[in-house]
Amino acid sequence: MTVELVLAVIVGLVIGVLIALYIDSQTLVRRVQEASSEKQTAQAALQKVQIQHQALVQKMQSAEADLKTAVAERTELEEMIARQLAEIEASREQLQTSIQTNEALKENIQETQARLEELEALRFMAEEKLATADAENQRLTGEGQLMEAEIALLEQKIDGLTAEQEQAQQQLAAVEARFAAVDAEKDTALVQLQQAELANAEQMVKIETLQERLSEIEKLRQELTVTNEKLQTSDAHLSRLQDTMDDVKTKMHYSGKNQLQLIRGIGPAYARRLNEFGIQTFAELAECNAEQVASIIKKKNWQAANIQDWLEEAKALAATLED
Repeated sequence: MTVELVLAVIVGLVIGVLIALYIDSQTLVRRVQEASSEKQTAQAALQKVQIQHQALVQKMQSAEADLKTAVAERTELEEMIARQLAEIEASREQLQTSIQTNEALKENIQETQARLEELEALRFMAEEKLATADAENQRLTGEGQLMEAEIALLEQKIDGLTAEQEQAQQQLAAVEARFAAVDAEKDTALVQLQQAELANAEQMVKIETLQERLSEIEKLRQELTVTNEKLQTSDAHLSRLQDTMDDVKTKMHYSGKNQLQLIRGIGPAYARRLNEFGIQTFAELAECNAEQVASIIKKKNWQAANIQDWLEEAKALAATLED
């Protein structure tokens, strides 16, 4: 009867050990499945990012094409501005030619004091127009000053030019008409120049927008790199879990052994005494010291058990299972 009771106890212990091993194996399988799920999730995220990357590459190509178009348009606008400046320069030369013609006509003008007052009013009007012009018309101011000096000379010739007064008035009217035409051409050229500058500013805004798009594409590239690194870390973690599970399965394939019996030197008797004391795992054994273990297993002086080696091996196995 006693032998049957002992056998029943042994069988119960074996069944308990098998149940513990089964639970540990199920836990490891669940961890592997969770790691596999994380890997699939990371792969799905990587595929999504790759699709986004392809779309961004296409957008970047389109943006580069837009940038080239904008550069070409800007070049065309610069050429247009150069042509407008050339036209303005030509108008300025025509104005200088008109001024020279006016100087030649002034030598033959006979004016009365009333006409001299009209010329004075005309000079004031010309000065007002020159005050509203830009920096390019500053040379006209010098010509106006030259006109004032010539008018002073004309005052001295008034007495000798009475017979040619009517002809001079007609020529002066023609000169005034040419002045008005040159002013109109100048205003038109300035308007065209302002329009060209406005178009150039719009092109600069487009270029800045394209540069912002390129910055966004660079950020997405960095995010793709981080996702690849996470995927590599997940693969390494899964590989470590699989290696750990293989090691545990290899070491625990013995149906009659519990976890502590995998340590060299610990047999069923020692393992039972340690289990009865509450030490079931490698980690729990590793936390003990040699004196505690010797007291638990009731080690005799003549027994050759090397408890320090048990503890070191338990620490190594516990670390392996934790990894």
